[in-house]
Amino acid sequence: MQVYESIDTASLSGPTFLTIGTFDGVHRGHRALIAAMRQAARQVGATTGLLTFHPHPRTVVRPGQPVAMLSSLSDRLELYRQTGLDFVILHPFTINTAHTPASAFIHRLHSHLQLSQLWVGPDFALGKDREGDVAHLQAYGQQQGFKLHIVPEFYWEEQNIRTSRIRRLIEIGNVRWAADWLGRFYTLSGIVVYGDRRGSTIGVPTANLSPAGGRVIPANGVYATWAWLGSKRYPAVTNVGLRPTVQGTHRTIEAHIIDFDDNIYGRCLRLEFVQRLRDEMKFPSLDALVAQIERDRQQGLDILQSDPQVPEHPRFYEIPYTADWGVRVNGNSLDQLFQHAALAMFSMQGAAEADGPTVQHSLQLSGEDLEDLLVRWLSELLWRSETENVMWQNFALHEVSEHSLRATISGREGHRDMAHIKAVTYHDLYVKSPQETRDHWEAQILFDT
Repeated sequence: MQVYESIDTASLSGPTFLTIGTFDGVHRGHRALIAAMRQAARQVGATTGLLTFHPHPRTVVRPGQPVAMLSSLSDRLELYRQTGLDFVILHPFTINTAHTPASAFIHRLHSHLQLSQLWVGPDFALGKDREGDVAHLQAYGQQQGFKLHIVPEFYWEEQNIRTSRIRRLIEIGNVRWAADWLGRFYTLSGIVVYGDRRGSTIGVPTANLSPAGGRVIPANGVYATWAWLGSKRYPAVTNVGLRPTVQGTHRTIEAHIIDFDDNIYGRCLRLEFVQRLRDEMKFPSLDALVAQIERDRQQGLDILQSDPQVPEHPRFYEIPYTADWGVRVNGNSLDQLFQHAALAMFSMQGAAEADGPTVQHSLQLSGEDLEDLLVRWLSELLWRSETENVMWQNFALHEVSEHSLRATISGREGHRDMAHIKAVTYHDLYVKSPQETRDHWEAQILFDT
């Protein structure tokens, strides 16, 4: 992939297919747009590229309102490269850029890149006062001989995926669902710096991470994380926050790398945030803190030892029904099927963006058969959600058989003003085994809304 430092340094013979935007995080929607553009370009032998601005336009236009980014510039360039683009233009964004009329900017692009097609989303706009909206660009493209291709909004598991929504999920600590929307675990990298070394005195050594400025930091709390040192990955439990038990005065990111005690000061550490364990808490004593850290350590290890994966394909999708709302769910195992069914039910109720205090429960259920057990499972979750005012977000199925299950569930207090499910029904319900589908477990569930 060729990287150009400005439009003026690129001189292509065309034809060229181009998309323009920040593409922060390079989430599933971004990658879907680029993949569609590349596929269309291959059919006519065109070159594909992306133009992005550096620094972020808002830092220039509104210097008092900095933007926290999902990815550093170097991370973005690597993610762009992985999409298979032929080139990227890192165009400098200045006050002059902000005041450039849309037609002048596109003319500059057309002359340097021999632009054939411009691929954008439905709400795209550029140029002074955002005058270069879709209608303007379509008309200008007809005059200049390039086509504007408008890509519909991207949905993943019935959710509209936008950078702003992913940023919000991370800011409230819902890193598990943020990973689903990103298509990978959210990552922070930085140098390990000296802290107050209190962790070592209580038998819990930690690595203090100093990330680059301007990044989105997960909400204060404790997380199961993967810690990367070079090419080696280690399980870790990471605390983000003020450490109120020891009268902390500033926000820190401290990773306790499990069963690891090497000196890594000054080294680059990369943390992948897998799942939130709990809120930050103040404990009455150091002994109480150490006891909780041990529980966090074990819970984090249990999660990481299961090797959680970010899904490559949707785990459920909506099916049309006249009166009720229905979903079809899949999973590689029975426990996955039950987990994904719960995700579907709460996803459509807006659980991802609930941000109250964390709640966690263990439960055991039994049923007459798999279909009955599935309905009882979802009904129990729905009942607990209503009675405890909790939107469940994470579901760990420890044991699932034809007649019983054992699980741990966690979520956040608060309801969302989205579609409300009243009950789980037996109407048109089915559970199919891999022998029946020739591939995976599958279930169909109808909800009364």
